Amino acid sequence: MAEVPEAEARARRIPAYALLRAAVAQDADAAVLLVDQARKAGTLDLLVFNVAHVAARAMLGAEGYDIAKVLRVLDSWMDEAVHGVQCPPGRTA
Repeated sequence: MAEVPEAEARARRIPAYALLRAAVAQDADAAVLLVDQARKAGTLDLLVFNVAHVAARAMLGAEGYDIAKVLRVLDSWMDEAVHGVQCPPGRTA
């Protein structure tokens, strides 16, 4: 895969930042619009990858770049989704 210049990579993340902002602000209309625009442009896969990238950066920043802590939180959320029960971070159902 060809290397993407940094300026272009940053520009490609703009819709991802906007989608996460819409989610935090609970602005469903904006979120639907952003996803629909990506779908029509044929860049939905790129939007998904970039959302994962910026969400990971946001989580790491919020947790002081403690990768182990972020992974514990994600594992807890995964357990909750799989088992339908809430678990404290670091514990499984």
